[in-house]
Amino acid sequence: MSVFVKICGLANAADVAAVAVLRPDALGFVLWPKSKRAVRPAQVAEWTRDLPPGQLKVGVVVDESIEEIRRAVEIARLDVIQWHGFPEVRGQRSEVSRQAEADFFQALEKSLSGVSKLWKVHRLDRENPAGGAFVDALVLDSYSPAAPGGTGQTVDWTAARAFVAASRTKVILAGGLTPENVAEGIRAVRPWGVDVSSGVEAQPGRKDLAAVKRFIETCRAN
Repeated sequence: MSVFVKICGLANAADVAAVAVLRPDALGFVLWPKSKRAVRPAQVAEWTRDLPPGQLKVGVVVDESIEEIRRAVEIARLDVIQWHGFPEVRGQRSEVSRQAEADFFQALEKSLSGVSKLWKVHRLDRENPAGGAFVDALVLDSYSPAAPGGTGQTVDWTAARAFVAASRTKVILAGGLTPENVAEGIRAVRPWGVDVSSGVEAQPGRKDLAAVKRFIETCRAN
């Protein structure tokens, strides 16, 4: 069975239509207003109206409230929410903060139940995620102070492989993947899925469709 493939950072109608034809498993849309690839839920709803059956629509959010996430899901008809950040516990790893994080994800999972799945982004330099029991997948991504994702930097694949081996939750490898290195990343890490954004762009917010095609074909062959 080939690896699950998500093409993220789609930011215009033409790219959505062209990428959908290439049949990735999921299309990702960044709902964080500060991103160079930011889109609005209403745009996602319009662009994805005629998606082929089975292709998932993933909304990427950063430090949003449960109410704001629920509203985005309803407007864009999202299949998956991909969560970055956790404001109440950022920079802390006390037992109190870990319990607060677990409580938050339990409440979010309950709110989305029957509507969409929940993925959580995890940094390998952090402790194992307290909210992991309530999410459908964990996304291993790189991080910089300027952006919570989409940095183009690869994660430590050795550490990622150990994380995958120990995880009871599906793991998606992200961060710095390209058509040229994704096969190596799949072999090294053995993730359930892969996620690419900047690695298949002509410029932020505009895809290089030839690169997207190569990326998907390479994933399907592994």
